[in-house]
Amino acid sequence: MSAVKEVRRVSVTKVRPASYIIHKRIDLSPWDLKPLGYEYIQSGFVFTKQPLLKKFDNMIAHLKTSLSHNLDHFFPLAGRLDFQKHEDDGTISVYINCNSEGAEFIHATAEISVDDILSPAYVPQSIIDLLFPLNGVLNHEGHSQPLLSIQVTELLDGIFIGCSANHSVCDGTSFWQFLNSWSEICRLSGIHTPDRPPVFERWFMSDRDCPLRLPSSFAEKLLAIKNPTTSDPINLPLHNCAERCFHFTKTSIAKLKATVNSEMVSETKAGMLISSLQAVLAHVWIAVTRARRSLNVDYNENEETLFGLMMSNRTKFIPPLSETYFGNSITFGMVMAKDDEVLTRGSGFLASLLNEVVKSHCDEKIKSSIKSWIQKPFILTFGGVANKNLVARNSQRFDMYGNDFGWGRPIAIRTGRNGKSSGITSVSPGPDEGSIDIEILLPTEVLQAMENDAEFTEAFST
Repeated sequence: MSAVKEVRRVSVTKVRPASYIIHKRIDLSPWDLKPLGYEYIQSGFVFTKQPLLKKFDNMIAHLKTSLSHNLDHFFPLAGRLDFQKHEDDGTISVYINCNSEGAEFIHATAEISVDDILSPAYVPQSIIDLLFPLNGVLNHEGHSQPLLSIQVTELLDGIFIGCSANHSVCDGTSFWQFLNSWSEICRLSGIHTPDRPPVFERWFMSDRDCPLRLPSSFAEKLLAIKNPTTSDPINLPLHNCAERCFHFTKTSIAKLKATVNSEMVSETKAGMLISSLQAVLAHVWIAVTRARRSLNVDYNENEETLFGLMMSNRTKFIPPLSETYFGNSITFGMVMAKDDEVLTRGSGFLASLLNEVVKSHCDEKIKSSIKSWIQKPFILTFGGVANKNLVARNSQRFDMYGNDFGWGRPIAIRTGRNGKSSGITSVSPGPDEGSIDIEILLPTEVLQAMENDAEFTEAFST
């Protein structure tokens, strides 16, 4: 593999909704406002090049056309963010201006092979960066930047589709709903209406909260936020770190769950239903802590480590929100355990902690959190995960490998650098049914210690 890889942009196009121009305002909810200081969502697909794809220009044209038809149904992604100043009290509101200005579509070529992306033990971030648009762009910049940008790169022996979407317009559930619909329209080669159309009406505590009025200082502080990953020359959140994807098969997950359940009995918590993901994350948590202890790095037996989970609110509300609610509806849940407890009490104990935070995620807690934020709104900024904490994002329930654009399923999923720092764990379904991929970013020496940990490595396949 050559030391320097280059991507050449062939064309950059604005893609608008196909059938009609939308003029609509969608006011952002507290869930949408919180991520304004964060970076765009980024996920991408790796495809092998097949005989069907020899006419690449025709394929690009078809992708644009199908995207345009899909934007008929997901029109907010073709708009821009905007601010309204209320003269009566000096407050401001933030909303999506659905003006059909257009999503961005980039056609590119690269002297990069599928093997360059997938064969290295560690994710080749310098290559992945070239395959995604809007690296380092913050969500509040959506007033001037497209809310959706897609880069389709023709590789030497494959195709990479890198998608970046504004996280104040959609969360992971909405993002994958959009992609599933686009791939289906492209595959069917015709106008298609989603079986479960997206719901754009935002949830608010009461009618008087829409639009949500914020202090004018909120906008000033927001627009002053700079991204540390782009403003700092050594790129602190990723500095001295590496990322690796660990693949857990259906069989290995079943073994981990059996171990957890046996330990749950000894913890007198028999009968607690532990999910596959909770069992896997508990196993990873122990391995990271054990690696840190072996290196005497970020380990203190009496110090607590936080494990954060991003959880959807849709089914937790009373009554529940629609599964196709298009916007942000996520809550950050967290558990804490001392390093010594992590290693001595084991996976059953940790899985039960993760299980309890998920079970406690309820209507009352969600609404209480929203009320507190409305009373005293604050801006969350991207500065990386504090100290040695771990955070799991995304979900193995998202239909990632079902995105067949007409030339077969993707062979791999990769995430961009946006939102990443040491401790960030990206969860996705594996390519095989029932499997889970855990993509984790950690200091390189910690990852290497994990790879030499037989107790950890026997539970996943390389």
